Amino acid sequence: MTRLGANLADPTAAGPPRPDRPADDPPDEPAPADRGRQIASLAERCRRDLADALRDAPDLADLRPTAIRVGGNLVRTLGELLDGRSPLLDVPGATAEEREDHFVAGFVTAVGGNGGLVSDAVARRAARRAAEQLLGEGSPVADALRDGGTGARISGELFCTVYRHFFGEYVGEFVRTAVGEGIALAAAPLALPVDPTGLVAGAVARQVMKILPDPCDAAADRQPRDGLLTTVAGELLTDVVDRALGIQPEEVTP
Repeated sequence: MTRLGANLADPTAAGPPRPDRPADDPPDEPAPADRGRQIASLAERCRRDLADALRDAPDLADLRPTAIRVGGNLVRTLGELLDGRSPLLDVPGATAEEREDHFVAGFVTAVGGNGGLVSDAVARRAARRAAEQLLGEGSPVADALRDGGTGARISGELFCTVYRHFFGEYVGEFVRTAVGEGIALAAAPLALPVDPTGLVAGAVARQVMKILPDPCDAAADRQPRDGLLTTVAGELLTDVVDRALGIQPEEVTP
């Protein structure tokens, strides 16, 4: 059984003191560029080890089935926002902040569900990050919640960005969970790097996002029609999940 991230070093750890300096002197800090490369390398190793672990144990932590299930929920939920018919915008609250909180909670439930598995918890955290992205500056969702409207439509570009972002965060949050809780998620314990600030998990998420197919690109090659982007995103779902988890070969997306 593969050990995810076995023998990886703490990316923030310093080396032993130099012989010409007292042991209690502050340790040397790595240069930012070197530290960034180290974090990226650790993230790549985590992703490779996760892919190996899934090949050895396809049901590892129920990651793949959960990703496909919640991915379908994501496509439907984003599709409703794309079409301007999302019930998630019809929320109570006297202030924009209260309405945004209700929106985030509704989005997390609609996408991540209420399951009790580790993969369900990971999906809900990824869904929360996706919801927060939908509330970014200039977003029609944020504008609608501020003004109390219910008919906002997101752009196709935002749909595709959040779609890919979610699956990157799903894998990154799995790494973060395994590191933080130190739990065995397979028949053999998974030894992971210490990652107190989430730097490795964040790098994992960014790396995954770069290799995922973009439904906007795929839809651009087809005859335009209502609901096309949502349909294409659903058709790509299994491929996106398998690429995110390392089951399919990588194709870097610019």
